[in-house]
Amino acid sequence: MVFGNLSIWLALISVLFAAWKFFRAFKIEHNLGKRERGEEYLKSARQGFYAMVVFIGIASIYLLYLIFTHQFQVSYVYRYSSRSLPAGLLLSTFWAGQEGSFLLWSLFIAILGIVFLQKIRRYEPFAMLIVSAVQAFFLLLLIKASPFALQPQIPPDGAGLNPLLQNFWMVIHPPLLFLGYAAATFPLALGLAALVKRDYDDWLHQALPWTLFTSVTLGAGIIIGA
Repeated sequence: MVFGNLSIWLALISVLFAAWKFFRAFKIEHNLGKRERGEEYLKSARQGFYAMVVFIGIASIYLLYLIFTHQFQVSYVYRYSSRSLPAGLLLSTFWAGQEGSFLLWSLFIAILGIVFLQKIRRYEPFAMLIVSAVQAFFLLLLIKASPFALQPQIPPDGAGLNPLLQNFWMVIHPPLLFLGYAAATFPLALGLAALVKRDYDDWLHQALPWTLFTSVTLGAGIIIGA
């Protein structure tokens, strides 16, 4: 639907703006060795990133609204939900398909990105450039495979969730995995930023909590799904 797709487009524009500003701040810091000269760009970049988080949040809430109000004119809602599903399983239809999974992944990157942004001032320009680039990739996927695409007709009920997925673990297993996938973005960003800065030691203590968090969430997801 138009509102959902518009939110995705605005999120993409915001994160591309943020990526450009982070890149400009990185170039100034790298070439001049003076972080203060790039602060104006960093301020704009953070605002762009925060705007992206807001738009991704709006898109996610809107998809949940479409699911819980049984808007079966939306292809994604029709394919994975039905009126007979209880609330818990209805919630799980958010990530039951590829399009919703990409949106959930993108939402987790956005939320974790806010935390990450507060912790990495020394590596901020290049690390956040990487995070923004990864987020832009997922937003492009969401534009190509939109969870808000409409059907030509409005069916009276949805096709429903695959019976094999209609269990309690479906509610918590995929979110844990996608949270781990999203968290893996941040050690990568720190590692690449450290390589660019030729800082081969100090970045490790910042990357370690993110690496542990990634390992724990992915491990928990794998154990629950076994």
